[in-house]
Amino acid sequence: MKVYRFDEINSTNAFFKEIKKVENYDCAIAQKQSAGVGRRGNKWVSELGMALFSFVLLEDEIKEQSDYSKLPLIIGIAVLRALNKIENLEYKYKWTNDIYLNDRKISGILVEKVKNYFIVGIGINVNNTDYGYVGNKAISLREVTSSYYNIEDIIFCIIEECKKNISKVNNGEWIEILEEINRYNYLKDKEIIVEKYGEIIGEGIAKNIDFDGKLIVEIKEEKRKFDIGEIHIKNDR
Repeated sequence: MKVYRFDEINSTNAFFKEIKKVENYDCAIAQKQSAGVGRRGNKWVSELGMALFSFVLLEDEIKEQSDYSKLPLIIGIAVLRALNKIENLEYKYKWTNDIYLNDRKISGILVEKVKNYFIVGIGINVNNTDYGYVGNKAISLREVTSSYYNIEDIIFCIIEECKKNISKVNNGEWIEILEEINRYNYLKDKEIIVEKYGEIIGEGIAKNIDFDGKLIVEIKEEKRKFDIGEIHIKNDR
């Protein structure tokens, strides 16, 4: 495992796309990103004081190919668990790639497949209180506790929790992880709208995340499952 540190870089995910050789859990950490990108190409806000990092997962680190689609959930609950070790607060997991605190976003996750490995990009509001254009939709640890944190301690704690989760999945313990995810399910019982490429593809009440990692949504007394889409909570639009 190599650790690369940057004062500023275009994107830690982009760094691992360009590098010639990677090893499992290689990690790139930046104080600032000039061209961070989230899911669906959304701009990734980058402010000083954030934990901004990416790490590598080799394809063969995960035994079953069918588990690849579960990676955002596996990583997400690892982030939540690590944050709980730093500060025991009321974090929630928002399917598929966000962690929330006090109804505001504290962390976002982006998993990308490149060649024979995955790049896991994570941004966490830690010591910053400026959230750029996101404004009052975001929150940081510092805003809640008034404390300052060692960012690298948080990063390496997250990577260790990811290793534990992947080991559990490889040992057939996915159901235990899923039960934990659903205990922290931010969307459960909320009225939501599911969009894909700007088009509404579902509207109803969010329920549990199913065994296959898909979100169950109750639409007119019928339960449907979604594996992709942008989620909007109805009253927050």
